Amino acid sequence: MEITRKRTGNFTVLELTGRLDGYWCDHLTGTLNEVIHEGNHHIRVDCAQVNFLSSAGVGVLTKFSRELARINGSLQVVNPSERVSTVLKLTGLDSLLIARPGETSAPPAREPARRIEAGDVGLEVFDLDGLARLTCRAIGSPAPLVAGAFGEDQCCSFEPAAPALAVGVGAFGGSFAECQTRFGELISVAGATAYQPGDGTNVADYLLVTGGDGGGSDIRLLYCLTCEGRFSHLIRFDATQRGAGVRLSRLISACLDAVEASSVGVVIVAETSGLLGAALRHSPTTRPDDGGFFTHPGVRTRLTFTAEPVFRGSLALVAGVVSRGAGLDRRSAEQLRPVAADVLGHLHAAAFRFRPLRKGMIELNETVAGLFEPDQLLGVLHLLNDDRGAAGAGESEFVTGACWIGPIADDLAA
Repeated sequence: MEITRKRTGNFTVLELTGRLDGYWCDHLTGTLNEVIHEGNHHIRVDCAQVNFLSSAGVGVLTKFSRELARINGSLQVVNPSERVSTVLKLTGLDSLLIARPGETSAPPAREPARRIEAGDVGLEVFDLDGLARLTCRAIGSPAPLVAGAFGEDQCCSFEPAAPALAVGVGAFGGSFAECQTRFGELISVAGATAYQPGDGTNVADYLLVTGGDGGGSDIRLLYCLTCEGRFSHLIRFDATQRGAGVRLSRLISACLDAVEASSVGVVIVAETSGLLGAALRHSPTTRPDDGGFFTHPGVRTRLTFTAEPVFRGSLALVAGVVSRGAGLDRRSAEQLRPVAADVLGHLHAAAFRFRPLRKGMIELNETVAGLFEPDQLLGVLHLLNDDRGAAGAGESEFVTGACWIGPIADDLAA
């Protein structure tokens, strides 16, 4: 089978020639994945020259049609040959897959308030609520981590109100005793919480909560940062150079500049070209025999650092607090670490198997909830910036995605 690509209006058209059977399904799947990764979400498959269509081929077309429909995109068959029309009618999928007459353009999307070109990253800024603010609050303290000696008196839970975001060290369970051996990196956004258990299983877990209590009774925390309130802006971003990624520090700095704030809570959902960070391999609730959690060489059994980018090509959910040195209280500020030359932050990431992300204006809760499905969560990391030059591993990079930003309290740049 041969596949020819062309652009017609707002559609990417794939012209197929030959058989679309089990042997050629992988070829079509690879092409469709490549087209979607490039940001094309309205696809037409021209089947005028397809002389055979098997059930395996129908399955590929159906899968991508439904996947794109979920993000307001589309995949439809145009100019079906007689053989293709017959098969789709027999399977009852002709109404789903064959384009109706007159469908010549993709639906219009809401335009951003402004576009910004900032070197290697292009931004589209959507105003959600210019008066919206987030309140940042520190729960607990990271200080006992040095000794690896968190006890029951340092264990707490979310308050009844669900935070807009939270990042820290926690576990799922109803008590300290139940969670004692499993505390690890945790990220929570809009009622969806993921964490990496520090019990050696290396299998990330998640908890989805609908309703107003945030499921706080089932989430135990040793320490974390939370943000409550509403986000003021949605920022869509893309790398301006094809094949290149946008460094996390560069993206964060560009977002701070775009909303003119020095301290913000941020949620990012983006395709990543690699994440760099650390994760607890051992719950920090028993004082190590060698004297401290970060004491060498035992730290290697208690903490994992990524020596090179991981979760390449995945879809990442990143959340946390970043600051250029103003607007945060002391207890919140003590949980921040360098993100860029002039920016401190505390950011965690959950990585998911790749799926296309809807373009333009999207809603946070719906987008986040759509990530958490069985077998999709790959892992959770505390993101780090290893800026030791040639000896360092560098930092996380992203290709394209969306950022929800909210200034902390009334903190706005002068």
